[in-house]
Amino acid sequence: MIRREVSLSYELAPGWLAPHVDGLLQGRAVARGCGTCGRVSFPPERHCGCAAPAPHWITLEGWAEVVFRTDGLDGSFALVSFAGSSTKSVVRLVLDSATGRFGTLVAPTDGQPALLLALNGKGASDDTH
Repeated sequence: MIRREVSLSYELAPGWLAPHVDGLLQGRAVARGCGTCGRVSFPPERHCGCAAPAPHWITLEGWAEVVFRTDGLDGSFALVSFAGSSTKSVVRLVLDSATGRFGTLVAPTDGQPALLLALNGKGASDDTH
């Protein structure tokens, strides 16, 4: 095996994702919705797949239910379903030791856009988020 260290430095412009990226920086869940088929994607999909897409931006409530969680040495991550979204998202859990199945999207502290979820400690028997 040959080992090489590679360092990359580059900037990506958000382009059509600008509303989504701006939302993440503010801790808001900005999703892409289709006025034709009703599909809502968070993170946003450029095209929903229907015959006549009519995309628009939607701000979701920002809370999600944990579908699956994994904890490791480099942090805790979860597959979640955001309220109002037709898709699922992978997020980093900001409170690694927190438990519960509901959480809220939070703004990153380092100024870099990221999907970060703070669990609120509510369990499976709770009816509210």
